[in-house]
Amino acid sequence: MASFALRPPLDQTHRLLSRGAVRLLVRRDWEQALPLDELLAGAPLERWGAAVPHALSGRGPVQVLGTPRGEIVAKSLRRGGLAGGLLRDTFFDARRPLREAEAAELLTQRGVRTPPVVAARITRRGVGLRLESATARVAGRDLIEAVAAGAPIAALATALGRTLRAAHEAGLRHRDLQAKNLLVPAGFPGPGGVDDPAPLVILDLDRCWLGDRPLDPGERRAAVVRLGRSLVKQGVLPGGVVPARAPRTALWGCRRFARAYGASEGRFLTDLAAVLSSQVRWHRWFWPAR
Repeated sequence: MASFALRPPLDQTHRLLSRGAVRLLVRRDWEQALPLDELLAGAPLERWGAAVPHALSGRGPVQVLGTPRGEIVAKSLRRGGLAGGLLRDTFFDARRPLREAEAAELLTQRGVRTPPVVAARITRRGVGLRLESATARVAGRDLIEAVAAGAPIAALATALGRTLRAAHEAGLRHRDLQAKNLLVPAGFPGPGGVDDPAPLVILDLDRCWLGDRPLDPGERRAAVVRLGRSLVKQGVLPGGVVPARAPRTALWGCRRFARAYGASEGRFLTDLAAVLSSQVRWHRWFWPAR
């Protein structure tokens, strides 16, 4: 961790500060809004700003904090799976939060909406590292909450298809693109109305890979199936252990999604339904009943 330089595009948008065992990545246009001395001194997440009531949750602690420039969502990274039970919040890759920041800047440059990483802290402790990061908070609600609140399915389906198509054309390979990581912005569907809705916001780029080429057909199908599985799990589409909230309109919305994604409706939906059905039959055994 002793020496690593910022690569494009971060060398234009961020600075890397250092003090003792701490390395702090900060976005230049947020420097005046953050208590940099406290962050470099190891201040806990809740002191990065003023606490804001929220209902956000994650694998590790999540804080929503007010700053003079706007609200941020700060989190301490935690491992999942078997490694999570053994190592919890210990990491060995110091560049991991930098890659998330790079992906956010590049994705924005390529026309896909995602919040920037405003700060990331890498702290050396023993043989490992503690990683923390903060992104700018975008006003809105996730896709599940939007459906539950009665947002128009037609607009959501169109926005989802367009957003996913733009992300895949931009080369985004998101390892956890599920409904909870898609934000419906405040004021949706926007001035264009149901037929021309505002794009969704993609969240949580940690462990994502942004390539130089669009996704190939196999990668696209895998990404859409994963997202579809999460929609079934959360009850947006029928077929899971959670009663579907709006099965008829949601299924009708699938056609609008396919058109917005740029796929041939019939073949695309038939192939997708077959793969999704097979995966849901297996995965639903591991989903908790509600």
